[in-house]
Order: sequence, then C-alpha cells, then structure tokens
Amino acid sequence: MKSKKIPLEQFSFLTKNLEDNNEEFLELISSHVGHLIFEFNLLEERLTSFIWLLISERSDSKGVLLTHNMTYSAKVDLFNRYSSYMQNIVDKEVSTHKKMIEDLKESGRLRNMVVHAEWNSVDLEGFAFTKFRFKENDIIQEFNQLDENSLIKIRNLIIETHNLFDEYEEEYSELFRR
Repeated sequence: MKSKKIPLEQFSFLTKNLEDNNEEFLELISSHVGHLIFEFNLLEERLTSFIWLLISERSDSKGVLLTHNMTYSAKVDLFNRYSSYMQNIVDKEVSTHKKMIEDLKESGRLRNMVVHAEWNSVDLEGFAFTKFRFKENDIIQEFNQLDENSLIKIRNLIIETHNLFDEYEEEYSELFRR
C-alpha cells in the first residue's frame, strides 16, 4: 500500500484533506472496512481458541481465565512464547511458526491502521491520516492509501492467516503424538 509522509506544519489539519466531498469514496469502501473487521474478529477468535487448546485439551476454562481481557497483541505474544517453548521441549519445529507469527502481527497492525484511520480526512485517492512518526527533530504525519484494493489485500492477508491455522494446528499436534 502506498503512503505519504508529510512534515507537521504549525497545525496538523493544514495537511489533511478537509475540503473535498469524499462521501462517495467512503460509501464505496465502507463495506470493505466492515468485512475486514469481521474477518479480523474471526482470526482473533481462532487465535484465542487455539491458545486455549495449547493450555489444556481437557477444558477451555484455564485458557479463558488467562486470555480474558487480553489484547490481541498480548495473545499473539503468549501464543508465540508458549508454542515456541513447547517446540523447544520436543526439539522439533512447526515449519510455519515464524510465518504465522509475522502474519498475525501484520494482520493486527493493518487492522489497527484501518480502524484508527482518520476517515474524515481521507482524500479522493484514498489517503487517510494514520499516525504521527517522530524522526530526530521532526514530527511527520503519515497518510496511507486505504482504497478498495488496499482494503481487499489487507482482508485477504487476514483470511490467509486464519486459514494457516489449519496447517499449523495439524503440524503442531503431530509433534506431540508419541
């Protein structure tokens, strides 16, 4: 996805698009944003239930107690640490572990970008303000292009990451079948 980085002027609104009528653009992408959030929620549910399975195959209660009110990134970290630890014990690896963790993190990062974008400032090319970056003695405003194609790519990554759990779970369970 394309991004623009613009140094902060005296006031941040000076570099944000607040003039154009972007209602038609927002109408075009709103269903994509909704589907992306839906797919991300499915991914987080899958991650959470897999953590519960890792913790105990007998009951979800221990996993629920541990993950209740836990953020998505904390769940990714717990999943990574626990799974890595268990793989270390048997001295074998799940071949997709590294990719799974990278894709889970990237899915979360991109979902947050979409959810927290300043949609009221999006221009007709789909560039919306997403964050401030601090470089040396400068403050940079970052705008990312969250157009229809970008949102579809993000959604596809989330779906592919969700689907990777099938392969991961199968390979993980093979490590402990002896």
